[in-house]
Amino acid sequence: MGIRVYSTETREKEGLATREPGRVAMYVCGPTVYASSHIGHARPAVVFDSIRRYLEYSGLAVLFISNITDIDDKIINRAAELGIAWTALARGCQDEYEQDMAALGVASPVIRPRATEHIGDMIRLIAGLVAKGNAYAAGKGVWFDVSTFADYGRLSGRNCDAADTEHRVEQDAEKRNPRDFALWKAAKPGEPSWDSPWGAGRPGWHIECSAMSGKYCDFQLDIHGGGADLVFPHHENELAQSEAFSGRRLVRHWLHNGFVTIGGPGADADGEKMGKSKGNAFWLRDAFRIASPAALRLWLLGTHYRMPILYRPEFLVQSETALGRIHNCLEESALALAKAPGAKPEPVGLAEELTRAEGRFREAMDDDFNTPQALAAVYDGVNRINAGVAGNAPPGQLLAARNLLLPLLGVLGIPLERPAGRADASAAYIDLLLALRTEARERKDFRLSDRIRDGLKELGVEIKDRGGASTWSRQ
Repeated sequence: MGIRVYSTETREKEGLATREPGRVAMYVCGPTVYASSHIGHARPAVVFDSIRRYLEYSGLAVLFISNITDIDDKIINRAAELGIAWTALARGCQDEYEQDMAALGVASPVIRPRATEHIGDMIRLIAGLVAKGNAYAAGKGVWFDVSTFADYGRLSGRNCDAADTEHRVEQDAEKRNPRDFALWKAAKPGEPSWDSPWGAGRPGWHIECSAMSGKYCDFQLDIHGGGADLVFPHHENELAQSEAFSGRRLVRHWLHNGFVTIGGPGADADGEKMGKSKGNAFWLRDAFRIASPAALRLWLLGTHYRMPILYRPEFLVQSETALGRIHNCLEESALALAKAPGAKPEPVGLAEELTRAEGRFREAMDDDFNTPQALAAVYDGVNRINAGVAGNAPPGQLLAARNLLLPLLGVLGIPLERPAGRADASAAYIDLLLALRTEARERKDFRLSDRIRDGLKELGVEIKDRGGASTWSRQ
């Protein structure tokens, strides 16, 4: 059947089609770098990294491009608040973002373009749109004339007869139509600017991705990804200006991940969207204090990428426990094989069971990159190898089974070893809860004590009370 993907544009699953056989041109919108990264930034990075890994696992060569927006109103305003140069803010936040992504196991893009490095490409693109009659200069800048692109709204399915003021549509009396959007903004006193045929200024937000995909992929992408919040207006505008300029279909398959939501105990997946502008962002580096980056990655992959995912700290603790089971399997099976040096893979018995698990893994990932089902196949493989170790399976079968499991972990970006030299972050979280439980027991608040014990048990952590002291272990 091959790989099938759900296209935001067609609203249905379709077979993956690429312009060049065996090659995938893939562009994913990166962050605007004006503050630290939160879990909402981690989700698209992990999602599209896993998609990229699976495409490569399937034998495809992937040209993976992900940009950095390093010039924007938010960057300028935040730098002014901090009293630092906007360039220093953007560079520092980019460095922090890339460090966080590396901790999450996200592979570096083949190309990581920065907006400020492509101002000339944007100017040439805007000039081309003006020459074609799709854009016009007026007042404070240059605007794209939405009325000249008949397919506007094709991606988002929006009725775009009026401006959508909730989605970064610029309001300006000198525009011909409220829907028109900025390609070039005239310089303001004290703000960074570049020379252009329309005077000093800087690019609008939407034009940068068109300029970059045009430069590196000739305005022809096989996959374009990003968060669901980018469908309108960013990707709608990107599609319009790119296709108006090139006359070619920009993207074969548009893929968008769901939001990370946040809420208190009992909140469902319809909680409030996480975001820096909303003031409810949970920073990545705070999450790394609760659980390892690998556990956070595992948690993100436990929900299908198109669905919303609710964040609560205890979910990361549960994910850390699941990660521990994987690492225990790898360590115990390695110890068993160390007792049989020179063993050769035998594709029978236990290995056949892992082959079936691998088949289910492929089937899940072929079906619009269904990582929850793929993880279920991984956990089944882990359980079977554990049973093989406990049952003294022949070393050759055990070796062949491990050889089948390891690549699947690689596709999901799960590290094969526990992080070296790093304390288990969730252990500190569990120790804190245990201390609170001890205090509750001392003041005879047994309802709270039992609630903590039962809650940890649901997360796979067992508490044992002996002689007035309490200890815990993972189940």
